Amino acid sequence: MPQTPAARRYAKALLELAKEQKAQELIGQELSHIAAALAEPEVAQILTRQAPSAKGSKDLVKQLVTSLSPHPLLANFLGVLAENDRLTSLTDISETYQTLLEEALGKIRVQIRSAAPLSKKELQSVVDAFGKLTKKTVIPTLEVDPDLLGGVVVTLAGQVYDASLKSQLRRMGEALAQQE
Repeated sequence: MPQTPAARRYAKALLELAKEQKAQELIGQELSHIAAALAEPEVAQILTRQAPSAKGSKDLVKQLVTSLSPHPLLANFLGVLAENDRLTSLTDISETYQTLLEEALGKIRVQIRSAAPLSKKELQSVVDAFGKLTKKTVIPTLEVDPDLLGGVVVTLAGQVYDASLKSQLRRMGEALAQQE
């Protein structure tokens, strides 16, 4: 999901404050849980009703803080979001925060698609290769895609590394067609 400028500003500010308190990972976990709670259909419907009042948003935040007891920094942050009518952006802010946190911790997410489930050894080999390439800790997301026939396709920060059998066969076919 693309990051909105507002979500990036809020997430960046929250991360900076969390770093000062050495609580960036805890804040990230709590923020994810609260964003998931607010994304529940019933709650999301309340938040997106026609022009919810600032008082209604503040009351919702008070209920969340009372029931979930988040870190004081996060509780204050939620209050600021309610005051600025940004609670509906919490999911985007949370996703952006997680991305910024991973960058700060030297981690990167990669999507690995394979024709069949990878063995632990195969997965570790792919993770190690991309760890060396990026000089970061790789967090893999796995997906099985039988259409690939064999091999893997790795997506990393928008860059696609295609080592699938399907692509290799297609390239061979194109090369043969050019020879004729």
